Amino acid sequence: MNLLASQTCVEIRQEIGWTEKRIVETKFDIHLFENQLTVKDDVFPLTSIFDISYRKKPETDAMGFLYIHTDKGVRTFYIKEDAYSLVSAYRKLKSDRPELR
Repeated sequence: MNLLASQTCVEIRQEIGWTEKRIVETKFDIHLFENQLTVKDDVFPLTSIFDISYRKKPETDAMGFLYIHTDKGVRTFYIKEDAYSLVSAYRKLKSDRPELR
């Protein structure tokens, strides 16, 4: 399979110790291939994805959201970097292949 685009996402969780509360950020990548999109251990066939979009303020440290619209609902992910390359690669792939429309 040929990797078309990838996007780094952030998972945020809080840990509470004896005297402190910590916010832990873990990074992972979303990979777009010719027939599927992979997120950690989940695999989404491109035929089950309706659209990919994102919203992020232009500030460098701003947290944004990446939305994957599937036939099972919308999956939302936190992002710190612009997701333009992933979204544009998906939309180009969708426009080139009629079975994905």
